[in-house]
Amino acid sequence: MRVRALRMFALLLALLCLTISVQASSEYNENNPGDLRPNNLRAESAIVISADSGEALFEKNADDLRYPASLTKIMTAMIALVRGNPDDLVTVSQNAVSVPEDSSLIGLKAGEQVPLGELIRATMVISGNDGAVAIAEHIAGSEPAFVSMMNEVARYLGCTHTNFANSHGYHDEYHYSTARDMALIAREAMRYEEFREVAALWRYTLPRTNLSGPRTFTSKDAAFLNSENTETYYPYANGIKTGEHSQAGLCYAGSAYKDGVQLISVVLKSNAAGRWRDTRRLMDYGFSRYVSTSIEQLFRQNPKVVDISSYALDDVNLGRLELSLRKIDPTQDDHLFGLADQADTWKQVYNTRTSISYNRVLEAPIEAGDIVGTMTYMPEDSEDGPIMYELIATRSIARRESAAPSIEEIYIYTANDPNPFPRFSLEFVLIMLLPVLLVIFL
Repeated sequence: MRVRALRMFALLLALLCLTISVQASSEYNENNPGDLRPNNLRAESAIVISADSGEALFEKNADDLRYPASLTKIMTAMIALVRGNPDDLVTVSQNAVSVPEDSSLIGLKAGEQVPLGELIRATMVISGNDGAVAIAEHIAGSEPAFVSMMNEVARYLGCTHTNFANSHGYHDEYHYSTARDMALIAREAMRYEEFREVAALWRYTLPRTNLSGPRTFTSKDAAFLNSENTETYYPYANGIKTGEHSQAGLCYAGSAYKDGVQLISVVLKSNAAGRWRDTRRLMDYGFSRYVSTSIEQLFRQNPKVVDISSYALDDVNLGRLELSLRKIDPTQDDHLFGLADQADTWKQVYNTRTSISYNRVLEAPIEAGDIVGTMTYMPEDSEDGPIMYELIATRSIARRESAAPSIEEIYIYTANDPNPFPRFSLEFVLIMLLPVLLVIFL
């Protein structure tokens, strides 16, 4: 009996050690953001994607149906900015101010007139449901008509698990989406400069209207966007929208930019602390997947080497000359960004989009620092035209004394001589006739 009890104790101890080991191995390491795991996030659904390609870099239950809450207003604001005139006056209806009392509100009044652009900013910053309805009615004539428009745009963007029932995100059983779909909507919205300007706001003052004085609002996004919030501020963040209600939990669609890389993240059904922490971890993971280089760096990894003719006989490198590179216009950007596992494509870009020409014959003497040619790089999507570099000699090469003419020199001499054949002279004739005379007389 005692032996059996000891065995049971040993088994329980082993299981306890295994549990502790698993927990320790799954803890988040801030010094290694690329080792993110699903259980390191409080959110029940989450995703981070490349804003450029739309590729998902990390996801957790990204296709599970969730309530998006006020992330809905991303779609509302995007449609309004694309289809509306920001200078148009919106007249607030009684229906718009009749949203549920527990909604987040701007505090609009029936009959109040607000320029559309100002209304969009206020609605996004304070997450005003009354503002969302007023926008919807102004753009489409009624909120139901606007909601149909929202669902049509969602389908166009490839959102296969999304259905909007209102313009603001107040809870409705038939108002749902997924982390993946909301990321697609946020990605599309951030393509528009007007939306990016609104998305970056965390404080906004709505100017005086016909019925109200100026009103200043502060967004919950300030936790992530305002540098004064040292515990939650993320230096690369540039928007975009919070959302929350009891069934949705705390949600956030975020955007961040670093070293030429733009990311979009979404967390759904997180908690107060997790909303910001999850977003930071998703962004840090996404940025850790990217590496950057430049055309200059690629050149230095495999510098151009040329053969110099007529080099001195004591040249230990036998005329081999390595060239260095110098950008003619230092302000031009030749950086390349991409996922770490796709870095091989950079070599292809370098090989197919650069060309070299020389401005002199490659022969000695050459002095260190001499410009011997140029390299041209043609970026795929640059509006500034080609990027030019000088090719520079890295060492001096002396000319060989009494050197035989090089092939290049012979070619140049022959090309410049109108009569490259030997001139006829008495000596030339005698030399040519000598063999014949010897045969005749001998």
